[in-house]
Amino acid sequence: MRNRAFRIFTLIGLLAIFLYACDGGKNASKSSARKDSLLSTYLTLEDSVQKQWSVMIADDDDKYTLMKRLLLEVSYTNNYDKDRFEELNELVDQLKAMRYDQKSMSNSAMIDAYDSATFDLCDQIIVYARNHPRYDDFPLMSELIDDINGKNNYILMHRIHYDTWVKELNAFKKKHRKKLMTADPEIEAESMPLFELPS
Repeated sequence: MRNRAFRIFTLIGLLAIFLYACDGGKNASKSSARKDSLLSTYLTLEDSVQKQWSVMIADDDDKYTLMKRLLLEVSYTNNYDKDRFEELNELVDQLKAMRYDQKSMSNSAMIDAYDSATFDLCDQIIVYARNHPRYDDFPLMSELIDDINGKNNYILMHRIHYDTWVKELNAFKKKHRKKLMTADPEIEAESMPLFELPS
């Protein structure tokens, strides 16, 4: 009788341990799933930020190409100011070198300086092309000027789209910072800078 009771209690004990282990496994599984979901959301937001940045920078690079192409079109006339041509080409290269990146853009003065230099150089190149005596004989010059002005008009839109994604990412990091850092200590904890000036 005692042996039988002992066996029953042992079975109940083992069953309780088994059930507790299963429940603990479920909780661990839920915790792991939450952690994976958190990282997945973070990576999706970060990917959206980087894609928008790439689109914006590619558009800027296209503008450099258009400016150089317009200068080249002027050179096809075989009657142009070569010194001014070389100077403007060099200024395009210098402009690209002074462009901000995702960290240095925290310095709004750098963005202002870049924007000012960009618009000024675009104007200089456009005036250089339009003042050429054979401007009307080369219709591609007019098309290239329209394309350059179009790229300049897109700048604000690109920056608004970029800021929208960065704001979402920053808000998500702020809300889940501790959990994100626990899940992956390599995650950049600091908020990313915006084009939009703080109000």
